[in-house]
Amino acid sequence: MSNDVAALRDVHAHNSLHFFAISFLYWDHLMTLGRECEHLWRQAGTTSAQLFFLNRYLAFLGNISVTVLAFTDLSNSSCQKFNLYRQVLLIVTQVIVCILLTIRIYALYGCSRRVLVYMFASGVVLAGVSCWSLFSQGHVDHPTEYWTGCHIGLDPHTARRIASAWEALFIYDSILFTLTILKTRRREPSDVIALLVRDGAIYFAVTAIANFMNILTFYIARPFLRGGLSTFASCVSVTMMSRLMLNLHENAQSEPVSTSTWITFGRLDITQSESLTDDEISSGLDTDTDTDTEPTMAVV
Repeated sequence: MSNDVAALRDVHAHNSLHFFAISFLYWDHLMTLGRECEHLWRQAGTTSAQLFFLNRYLAFLGNISVTVLAFTDLSNSSCQKFNLYRQVLLIVTQVIVCILLTIRIYALYGCSRRVLVYMFASGVVLAGVSCWSLFSQGHVDHPTEYWTGCHIGLDPHTARRIASAWEALFIYDSILFTLTILKTRRREPSDVIALLVRDGAIYFAVTAIANFMNILTFYIARPFLRGGLSTFASCVSVTMMSRLMLNLHENAQSEPVSTSTWITFGRLDITQSESLTDDEISSGLDTDTDTDTEPTMAVV
């Protein structure tokens, strides 16, 4: 009986952490909605804007479905399928964030194919680890008395497998942050490069703390609290990525851009001369370049 009471308390704590996480996500969405409409919806057809919407609204809508299903009484088999759906949603959300961060590094290194290949190879290996964590999972049975909603406890073996996916994400974020720092040490950074480094450092610091706390829950928490910070870590990552993209779009649209401006997968080469409109800034996509020149503006 005491174990049942402890499990119920853990489920309530897990639910509270979930509501805190989605409240953070939706609150920030509301706070930045004006900036989104001003800088992204006016150019909704561009690749950068579409990637922004994919990152933001997949998490927005996905967390609504997760919240509804988590408090719906489901059969054991349906509940296990829901748990798998939730884990897949978390992985897909984080993959999108990693793709956007990789594009930033690609632009920062002058669209170097060598850097892109390295990042792609690293991402494939770490994504494979994340997919591996979805298989051969075990669960802890919950008491049926006084139990509502769909909540699954993780046994130690499954917890370690799922933790490996978050550890892979932490490693990839560390690689991206290291590449950002190495690039800026080569020469005196421009204002835009300084913005990239500042935002990148803030992103890494905040998400690293959230990921670390979430990873700890898989090793030290009780079954129904393992992974209790997964939604929070995911929401923090999505929110920080959205703010990074908003900052770059605001910076890009506030600078005068010459008519010789070219765009390479989100990169803008800025000169101080004749200004272009926002639509002209956002139009065009050129992926044929393989230079290592340093960009002075990035919009992804």
